[in-house]
Amino acid sequence: MAQRRVRVRRERPTTLAWTVALCVTMLAVYALTLNAGRPDVVESMAPAPRVTREIEFAALKGWCVSMARCDSDQEARLAASAYCGRGAGGYVARLDGQWQVLGAVYASEKDAARIAKRLASDEDIPAEALCVEAARVKLRVTAPQAQIDAISAADALLRAQTKRLGEIALQLDRGEIRPDGVRTLCAVAAEEAAAAGRTLSDIPGAAENALCAALIGRLGALADMESALAASTGEKGATLSGMLRCAQIESFLGQVETMEGMRN
Repeated sequence: MAQRRVRVRRERPTTLAWTVALCVTMLAVYALTLNAGRPDVVESMAPAPRVTREIEFAALKGWCVSMARCDSDQEARLAASAYCGRGAGGYVARLDGQWQVLGAVYASEKDAARIAKRLASDEDIPAEALCVEAARVKLRVTAPQAQIDAISAADALLRAQTKRLGEIALQLDRGEIRPDGVRTLCAVAAEEAAAAGRTLSDIPGAAENALCAALIGRLGALADMESALAASTGEKGATLSGMLRCAQIESFLGQVETMEGMRN
């Protein structure tokens, strides 16, 4: 089974393939720029006392299962519509030089390759595993300690909740959790993400800080998706599973894009 390693391009347009009734307008994460002349230092506008600390954002790596390669986003959207209600994400993204329809993202190459092989043999889908990754980033941050802690906590929450979306989808597929349980978990997660975003937003100068603004945007986007999942009453299990995976892919690719921006 062919496996490719790709990186998310910063100009990648993101498209979230929700079911029509539950479309959510995602927050865009803009290109990040740190202070001129000191790209490794994030200056805060908050009053003293401030400290200087190094924050490390661990490398991100995920294996996406691509179910179609297309020449245009319109063609990819059409292909993605065929997977709605079948438990696949059907997320459209431009990767590896083409528009791709992504069904899921996994932490291990083995899991992604296994699913891709099964789709190819059992359903005649030209599936393949694509590695999407961002190298670790270290930033020297000068800010109040509370802001530094909030930045680290926001990154940790984004990673944990993104992983959890995929786990919940798998539990739903296996019958280990009911749709109403999924909606409850998503409602709780949405409030957690929104609260983390508010913590960053409440710090003086956070809106003018490129790094904080990017994290606030990602937290807000994740909270919006989770709120939509929590409100998805009446959806069948397979449809809800696909929505969970779509949200996971969107959040994962957004985090990779944010990390790519930190290096510029």
